[in-house]
Amino acid sequence: MRKDLTKGNVTTTMLLFAAPMIAGNLLQQFYNFADTWIVGRFIGPDALASVGSAYTLMTFLTSILIGMCMGSGSVLSFWFGKKEEERMQESMRASFFLIGTITIVLNVFVLLFTKQILHIFCWQ
Repeated sequence: MRKDLTKGNVTTTMLLFAAPMIAGNLLQQFYNFADTWIVGRFIGPDALASVGSAYTLMTFLTSILIGMCMGSGSVLSFWFGKKEEERMQESMRASFFLIGTITIVLNVFVLLFTKQILHIFCWQ
């Protein structure tokens, strides 16, 4: 199904557009809640403190990727609005490649330097 977001009731269109993002944020919060509850209840306060300190790092990394996706979305919206589907597809491929590459680089970096990063964030 292809929905044209440039036509129709603005409120309904915005809600339909925002629904997946809202659902994603809710799932993220449920995961955070479950993670905190399980770790705090079954492992203990030291592990709970570790989850709390790692949360900042994860939020930082996630924010970088979300920002890149939002920036890509604005470029794709531009080409979609101009009805230039080829350029939109080209931009989409470039965005996937760039974001995928940066995701891999960030993951490798974090895996290699986890102790140093946590040392910086935890001030120990």
